[in-house]
Amino acid sequence: MTKSKDSKLEKTRELISEQGMKDLLTKQLEIVGSGGAFVWAIFFLCVTPNILNGFHVSSYTLLGHLPDDQWCGIDDLRATNWTLEQKRSITDRELKPGGCEVWDWDYKQLSRMSFDEALNFTNRMSQINKPAVVNCKVKGNYEYLNPESTFVADWELTCDRSIQRTSAQVSLSLGKFCGSFSFGILADKFGRKTSFTLGAAFFIVGSFMCSFSPWYSLFLIGRFALGAASSGLFYPAFTMIVENICLKHRSWMSIAFSASYPVGMILLAITGYLIQPWRYLQLALTIPSLLLILNCYLMNESPRWLITKQRYDRVYQILFKQPSHYEVQSAIAPATEIVSDKKTLEPTVNDSLCQKLKNGPLKSIIELYSNPKVRKLIFTSYFMFCVTSLSYYVTALNASNLSVSRYLYIIATGVVDIPSYLVPVIMLRFTGRRITTMFLFMWTGISLLLVLAVPTGSTTWIVSFAMLGRFGISATYSVVTLYTAELYPTEIRNSALGTCSTWAHVGSISAPYVVDVLGALGWYIPTTICGCCVLVAGLLTLTLPETGTGKLVDKVGDASVSNEQNEKAEKQ
Repeated sequence: MTKSKDSKLEKTRELISEQGMKDLLTKQLEIVGSGGAFVWAIFFLCVTPNILNGFHVSSYTLLGHLPDDQWCGIDDLRATNWTLEQKRSITDRELKPGGCEVWDWDYKQLSRMSFDEALNFTNRMSQINKPAVVNCKVKGNYEYLNPESTFVADWELTCDRSIQRTSAQVSLSLGKFCGSFSFGILADKFGRKTSFTLGAAFFIVGSFMCSFSPWYSLFLIGRFALGAASSGLFYPAFTMIVENICLKHRSWMSIAFSASYPVGMILLAITGYLIQPWRYLQLALTIPSLLLILNCYLMNESPRWLITKQRYDRVYQILFKQPSHYEVQSAIAPATEIVSDKKTLEPTVNDSLCQKLKNGPLKSIIELYSNPKVRKLIFTSYFMFCVTSLSYYVTALNASNLSVSRYLYIIATGVVDIPSYLVPVIMLRFTGRRITTMFLFMWTGISLLLVLAVPTGSTTWIVSFAMLGRFGISATYSVVTLYTAELYPTEIRNSALGTCSTWAHVGSISAPYVVDVLGALGWYIPTTICGCCVLVAGLLTLTLPETGTGKLVDKVGDASVSNEQNEKAEKQ
């Protein structure tokens, strides 16, 4: 009975041309994308994962902080009744703080004396001949104040191994570097939801690896997975909003999407204050990631992406909430395509391999650079993303010298970031994408260069300009992401965002070296370099077309025509 009904439905399906079907679905997408349950479902399903990104990407500040105090516990002095201060006054007096090195005394002999006798003995012997300085591990072990609050104590990532502590953040940045590139290509090839689901799987697995890892190497693998997953969650979700929400809501929703990240930072600081042990804190940040399973179940594939892949029945089902009653007429191929001769048949093996590469994973990458108009846009976007990320992290590193608690610093950063995402909403409404981006670049550049006018001892003013620079660069980041997403056609949009993000992570990975190496030559050099680069990026923005006056382009071939139409509309 069911089969007969299905056959009747097939027979009663109306014929429609492919272009007519595209127009019908695009028009319906504009209708449902202007408001209602469809819009809010996309918004909340895409925004909540970005809060989790704010958790883990910033958690390094709390999980891997340097111990509040560290010293060398001498094995031979453990049985004595000396206080900790008394032991340290003998073992590392006049040495650099941190307990990395101790004096090479005969501590077994000293342990048989009272503290006063040992102190007098070491003072007298120091005047005659000072002992050698040896590594703490020769005489004992490192000891810490509140060792359970940081993974540094678990794996002794201190003194000569302190550089390995930084690997936790570097591995996450490398994960974001690789993830932004690979997940962008996957989203264009296999769909936004597929890429998002894979990113969610990486996120959950990586979170549990970090929570229960007994080895630092496994912990680093988990951090790498979290970094890759953050790109897998961020860019497909952001693209879903840009592609399927109407122009009226697209601006503020995309900014609100970016503003969810500092919300995660604030929640991280509150959770970290309440839960001190780092493993329990990591587990508390991991449990909410299980909600991603619900997101993946409820999320639909992007209708606009499905249209470009000619999966019209699925799009119709999503937009109209019912099966399609149309049958798309397949275009009749020209007779010339059927005709073949020996010359065309000979190179089929080589052509098929070449075509598989071009139409497969390399297709979107080739299209990014083959079109001259798109190529100019992509190189400008790379510079903008790299400079923005570099300035963002350099500003964060300079501001971290504030003499406040870790928790207050993270909260302050999140509080500063939230209004920085909201300000562009108003500007985009009245000035458009290009002018807003240029203004924010100039504002950030001037703020960073103003640090040159501040005397070295004026900490309050230095911190104020650092926060002002962070405010400006955070606002710039949100607008640049939206602007870039609108610049490129649907076919290559995720690949463009993914490769741009790759260059952004080049900037974030370079930031610590700019601060540590060049900052050692002059405290003002990092901010001066960033300020100059940001000003150049602002000027380059003037070479880009305005995107806030036209519709999104689906095909690469239509990009040039759309840019010309947008420029004409802007002039009018």
